Amino acid sequence: MIRPLDGYVVSQEAADRVVAPVAEDLHPVERDRILATNPDTSLFLLTEDAEARSHGREYLERVTSDGTFEPTSGWWVYRITEGDHRQTGIVVEVSVAAYESDRIRRHEHTVGEIAEHVADALEEVGGSTHPVSLIYRHDPAIDEVVGAVVAAPPSLRLEREGRIQEAWKLEAGAGLGRALDAIPALYIADGHHRSAGAAALLHREEPGSEDARSHFLAVLFPDTEMKTLSYHRCLHLPDHAPADVLAAIARHFPLKPLADPDGTPEPGEVWLHSEDTWYSLRLPHGTDEGPTSALDAARLQHQILGPLCDVADPRADPRLNYVPGSVPVHILAAGCRRQAGLSFVTHPPSVDDVMAVSDVGGIMPPKSTWFTPKIGAGIFLRRVDGRSG
Repeated sequence: MIRPLDGYVVSQEAADRVVAPVAEDLHPVERDRILATNPDTSLFLLTEDAEARSHGREYLERVTSDGTFEPTSGWWVYRITEGDHRQTGIVVEVSVAAYESDRIRRHEHTVGEIAEHVADALEEVGGSTHPVSLIYRHDPAIDEVVGAVVAAPPSLRLEREGRIQEAWKLEAGAGLGRALDAIPALYIADGHHRSAGAAALLHREEPGSEDARSHFLAVLFPDTEMKTLSYHRCLHLPDHAPADVLAAIARHFPLKPLADPDGTPEPGEVWLHSEDTWYSLRLPHGTDEGPTSALDAARLQHQILGPLCDVADPRADPRLNYVPGSVPVHILAAGCRRQAGLSFVTHPPSVDDVMAVSDVGGIMPPKSTWFTPKIGAGIFLRRVDGRSG
């Protein structure tokens, strides 16, 4: 299921030019500016812009031959630090077979058309620099190996935009390999469509590239180091007055006014903003809840958004917008208020919640959780065209 990386790592000298900003933080205008002014950016392998991506193969050949990326084979440890949060993982190749046999478990719905687009991009450019983020239940044996590695200075360090990314080469990894082989299951944190795209690519005939396509680039993180946020919800009300919808909710749920809420709600609590006021309400548990239906996001949908706000399909309803939980609630409220809407804030699912849903083959409601910080793209590179470092 898991094997060491056979690919490339960006050189320290080139890292600042190559490593891409976090995609979720990148406005299309800024993306286009970087592509136009920085010929070394790994965005050429990531962008959805067809014209820019058409240069991806040329970019790949250049950066893997001119020293921008250096060949490497073996285990790597990767650490990302943002504010007071730090998480350390192992850079690996994981098998498509493990994904298809449910040893790599998912919690999000994937769209076949999007997965095929990902496969198209991989096939066109010939490689990937954006690892899938996977979770494993922490293992003291792995912790011991990783802890010994990071006690030394890193081989690579990049500090930018409030984030520190570091990488260490592990020279003797036999013990680590055995410990990783014993992991019973991995859980996708970020990269559901990248995983599905890798699976789609494997099933396309391409002589000579079968082994390269049989695995995809990933970083494995212990569950104890993962950080989750919720997604906020902003419901636009073009056909109703916010006060009327608020009154309908109040008939079923006692509303308690809040003054300047900060942080996150308690489990089972929802913060609701209408016009100039924040309220708190409690979501009752059902009598027969499984891991998915017990999530606060699911209970909000089933108890309020669906029956009281006519949101039948939270994945497709154009009135419902999702805002990452990293956005402060006062900014959420201001933006939603300008559009005569209601804001909803829920407690984030825990990592245990995510794994429990995945273990039963469940799918979480759309935009239930936001893992942060995001893995940097452009530090490691893996080819899918049968050529390696």
